[in-house]
Amino acid sequence: MKQEKFEDSYNYKLWHSSEHVLAQALVELYPGKIKPAVAHIDEDGFANDAQWEKPPVIEDIEKIEKKMKEIIDRDLMIRKEVVTYKKAKEIFKDNPFKLEWLEEISKTDKEISLYWTGDTYVDLCKGPHVEKTGEIKAFKLLTIGGAYWRADEKNEMLTRIYGVAFKTQEELEDYLRRLEEAKTRDHRKLGKELDLFVFSEIVGKGLPLWTPRGATVRRELERFIVDEELRRGYLHVYTPAIARIQLYEKSGHYPYYKDSMYAPIVDEDERFMLRPMTCPHH
Repeated sequence: MKQEKFEDSYNYKLWHSSEHVLAQALVELYPGKIKPAVAHIDEDGFANDAQWEKPPVIEDIEKIEKKMKEIIDRDLMIRKEVVTYKKAKEIFKDNPFKLEWLEEISKTDKEISLYWTGDTYVDLCKGPHVEKTGEIKAFKLLTIGGAYWRADEKNEMLTRIYGVAFKTQEELEDYLRRLEEAKTRDHRKLGKELDLFVFSEIVGKGLPLWTPRGATVRRELERFIVDEELRRGYLHVYTPAIARIQLYEKSGHYPYYKDSMYAPIVDEDERFMLRPMTCPHH
């Protein structure tokens, strides 16, 4: 049986529509003081990136949720409209983020897809969505953070609001319960509390420096894994972390990974690459 893609699922539609409701709530609450930039929808929930005149604080969440609930209770129709590039530019003339997206879209598409929530809020969007806002039975805004426009630190820092939505209140409550449980097992929390590792800005984000306690735990885990693999009949080999670039060309990896790999190491007439994966060496 073919597994349904997340993008084709009802949850995707629900979360996508919830993001539009969030964006509409922001525009209605802060008219002229906010410019929605882009939506993010994935299996963890939805998020809205926007430019704020005055960035919100966590205490604003309740007010935004109240406005979202009001929009949901209106049971507004969510409908698609296809327009010309010229008309889309006129609609979004005061939003530089939408204009930038439009410029890119127009290179490949002659017609622009929009989605209206009711008769007042419209956004650049290909969908899909639920039919009406009233289908959003339970939702929760989780946190507020920052994100660079188009994930480029050279660009403006925008405000990102994260949220989730579900078909029932029971599903939402179950999700929030599991979220709280996960916080108690968060490696960042445990690492600090148990003195396992530390981080340093000068080393880099997400690059742990293991303390003696952490190194001991790590070493014991590594020993356990090796012993368990040997017990189950696995054989270990070691291969170099770099190889001549020709190996990855022959294996077919190089064309797919070259843009995200480190620059080649040049030694006289030879070029070596840090391996993208170990399989070409076997």
